[in-house]
Amino acid sequence: MSPGLVIRKAGLSDIRAIFAIEKESFPSPWSRWTFLAELTQPVSHFWVIGPAPPSPWQVWGYIIFWVVADEMHLLNLAVRPDQRRQGIAQALLREALEQSRAQGAQVAWLEVRPSNTAARALYESFGFQEVGCRPRYYADTNEDAILLAFEWKAEAEE
Repeated sequence: MSPGLVIRKAGLSDIRAIFAIEKESFPSPWSRWTFLAELTQPVSHFWVIGPAPPSPWQVWGYIIFWVVADEMHLLNLAVRPDQRRQGIAQALLREALEQSRAQGAQVAWLEVRPSNTAARALYESFGFQEVGCRPRYYADTNEDAILLAFEWKAEAEE
């Protein structure tokens, strides 16, 4: 991760900034209540990223994922529009995958809109592969969701 960035657990004080990013990023944003619920969900990992000290804290992006049994499910990832294309999403996703693997995840799952080419390129750069389609998954547009999966390679035996 870049030395100029800090990833930490999201808290109540971050919700206003997270919700603003969400509204700017998605046609059907999650509600504030959904984000608040994720803060209390035992399987949820809800992290924010921003500038390292001595810069004043700002939420530049966030990621929410669950680790259940041996699976990671990526629920939400977004970066503030004025901070995009600077490696922030990559840093969040890399950290989430590393932490999930450390907790025993063997596979990671996510859904993405076919029209979200930037997100699809990000996930593909990490090795996610299309494994299915969820018809009319997005109620706002009736757009399908592409189901992507990432499997960690078995470590070579010595």
